[in-house]
Amino acid sequence: MPGPSQPAGAPSDRFADGSRLSAALGDWQERWRKATTPPTCSVLLTRAEEQRLCVEASDQLTQVKTRAEALDRSHDTLRDAAELSRRAARAAKKLSYRDMEYMGTQGLSLAPKSSASAGAVPSASAKPAPSAKPSGSGAPDAEAPAGTRRDDPYQPLVRAYGKLEVEALRYLGAFLELGPLPTRKRALGELTTLWEEASRPSPTLQQIVRQAALLESDPELKARLQKLDRKSHLVPPTPSAR
Repeated sequence: MPGPSQPAGAPSDRFADGSRLSAALGDWQERWRKATTPPTCSVLLTRAEEQRLCVEASDQLTQVKTRAEALDRSHDTLRDAAELSRRAARAAKKLSYRDMEYMGTQGLSLAPKSSASAGAVPSASAKPAPSAKPSGSGAPDAEAPAGTRRDDPYQPLVRAYGKLEVEALRYLGAFLELGPLPTRKRALGELTTLWEEASRPSPTLQQIVRQAALLESDPELKARLQKLDRKSHLVPPTPSAR
């Protein structure tokens, strides 16, 4: 017979003892130990307010690693993980924007090569002059021929901060899937806030919510997850998805 605190027919919480979460946090402890601080943005982002985005993300990573090392499962850990995802996403977004500007500038710098001659039309067998290099020839790839993709200094940083955002979300996902019911509810609260803040929730965030909705046994929490998951079908595709 169900105990006095458990209504008849109510599903039991198979994660109530916290053992599954403890095992997952042990794995995450090792993963965060191996996580390296992303490269500084000070060379590529020249504005102080933009550089601060990367500094804040790195500082938050230190905070999360400290909590993970202590196997902390408090609400503060959930808030810190959510904040790491938030800050890393902001840094990656700004770097992506500056990267688009950079690539546009690099594309324009190749245009004068076809029109820089003083009106003379070279013969088909003529070799290009050795001095006909694009501007900024001090770059490592300055001698790359037209049409060859140049090294993009922004992409390693975009990937690094993007990966940090994803790892923070997956860390939250462990609490959402494997924690006792109160912990799962708090984790969903943090993820819901991230969802509502984003104009377009990331695929990782959508995947975490969808998977948790499938696994959840508590009727009330499952309904909240399914409601949030249904919103993903209303998210418009990215502009480039054609």
